[in-house]
Amino acid sequence: MSSFFMNILSGFLAALYGMKGGYANVNVKGQFIRIAVDNVRTLQRAKTYSIKEPDTLDWLDSFEPNSVFFDLGANIGQYSLYPAKKFGDAIQVYAFEPQCINYYLLNKNVYLNKLEKNITAYGVAISGVSGFSKLYIPKFIAGGNRSQFGKEDLKTMKRPASHIQGMFGVTLDDLCDKWGLPCPNYIKIDVDGIEIPIIKGAENTLRKPDVRSVIVELGTSEEQEEAVRLLEQAGFKVKFKTTRNWGETCFIFERA
Repeated sequence: MSSFFMNILSGFLAALYGMKGGYANVNVKGQFIRIAVDNVRTLQRAKTYSIKEPDTLDWLDSFEPNSVFFDLGANIGQYSLYPAKKFGDAIQVYAFEPQCINYYLLNKNVYLNKLEKNITAYGVAISGVSGFSKLYIPKFIAGGNRSQFGKEDLKTMKRPASHIQGMFGVTLDDLCDKWGLPCPNYIKIDVDGIEIPIIKGAENTLRKPDVRSVIVELGTSEEQEEAVRLLEQAGFKVKFKTTRNWGETCFIFERA
């Protein structure tokens, strides 16, 4: 479908869902969650919420009470909202999303679900180094993915950037050791291409025994081998490998 007709359809959907409060009600494994809808992409994310990443949802179900969860690459917040709804005050979620439109909808979804006490959202890029750089966004749309922090990686992005956004990046080690955020018990890494630098920038954090499990999407076999090597050095082992998450290769690591 051409961009012209996509824009018309997105505008129509935004108007339609605007009359319904601007959101869709979704039942996700017994949890009723509101997802803001303002275009075709966000509507699709709402409709596929329960089926797009079944192994991620199962992993979220395994959380122990009184835990801290870091969601790296939170997008519009689906996998932050679900555990916050399920566990309530027994879990604290920190969601990180650098793309500005996604970050807006992430916060809107937190607001719509009245989860301000359970989810704290930050508009920063988790990366391999801390400092200011740029975020290259291939498709400037809510719910979009494949944005790249620090460089325009066309192999991952699939298309040139349609928008370039100033952004601050920070390592997990700096977040926890320098900026005082709590050590996470669970970490989700879904960042489209810079998983290895993020893992390298979390060396001290990952060695802490408080970190119980990490779930990460990985692309090439080289990336998979390097991630396994780095996480095994930090004391983890592969518990599960799956491609059920819409064909993406997903690894679940647990403390050995």
